[in-house]
Amino acid sequence: MGVRLTVAALTLLLGVSTPALAAKTDIIVLRNGDRLTGEVTQMRQGKLQVKTDDAGTLSIEWDKVAAITTAALYDVTMRDGQHLLGRFTAAAPRYLNLIALAAASTTIAMDDVVSLAAIKTKFFQRIDGSVDLGGSYTESSGVGELYFSGDATYRRPAFLVAMDFSTNLTRQKDAPETSRYSTNLGYTRFWDNQWFVSGFALLESNRELGFTIRGTGAGSAGRYLRRSPHVEVFAAGGLAVGRESPVDQDLVTNVDALVTGDLSVFTYDYPTTRIDVGVLMFPSLDDPGRVRVNTNLKFKREIFRDVFFSVSGYDAYDNRPKGAAAQSHDFGVSLSFGWTF
Repeated sequence: MGVRLTVAALTLLLGVSTPALAAKTDIIVLRNGDRLTGEVTQMRQGKLQVKTDDAGTLSIEWDKVAAITTAALYDVTMRDGQHLLGRFTAAAPRYLNLIALAAASTTIAMDDVVSLAAIKTKFFQRIDGSVDLGGSYTESSGVGELYFSGDATYRRPAFLVAMDFSTNLTRQKDAPETSRYSTNLGYTRFWDNQWFVSGFALLESNRELGFTIRGTGAGSAGRYLRRSPHVEVFAAGGLAVGRESPVDQDLVTNVDALVTGDLSVFTYDYPTTRIDVGVLMFPSLDDPGRVRVNTNLKFKREIFRDVFFSVSGYDAYDNRPKGAAAQSHDFGVSLSFGWTF
């Protein structure tokens, strides 16, 4: 409940913290010759966001932009992992002149830019996130299901802090209520050449797999294998240590290796669509032969601006659960509607 309230509070605060005084004097020239005046806020995963006075916030595919001129400073991430800082001035089509603080000018190809973000001064301006809610009820069977998830990411040029939460609750006649939840708080520090180090704290509950609560802390190092305007792929490995409370046994300690990977595919021509797949694998070091795998998948498609229809799925596997009567496998699929901020 505490995590859900935290996500809701972040969402509410974001709604009342939107800056109203930023000057909208940036110029964006599209490849078809159209010109826009607004405030460039960021480009991430192939989408350039521009705030305008008349049309609100616009999302423009990066490969449809020919040139940008800005007043503010931006942190720019290149395809090779290099970070640059400066403002943009006019250049040849599909190139950017980046003017650094020392007035030095660098010309970069737009196709080599992975992301850019305005150097923002307010805390809440740096947060992105979403919330999803779904459910169903069948009167003939008396089965009711509820699904909720939320995530928030705080971004800086050199690092990010991310939190996500998801839960599935099922109630049915003449049967005990079943529930599952997962909360993850993580920190990632970026290095050169697409490398990064990260750590996370994971809290889970899943009685189907034989435990009431499991807490895990982990550290890893990894690398982005691909970063383009439509695809991001990374893999990482490390160590994890945790405590687990089986349903019918005393607390146990888990010491595991960690293998993790993530795939994101996205398009920003209307309707915006994205697919995210994440895998966490824990081969046990203190119980050789035991392997735990958590897999999460989400498909999101825009209905209208910032409102999405989602299909979410999870698969949790433990080939040697600690609970005597526990299952080794649990999975679920949920339909929901969500809002991205």
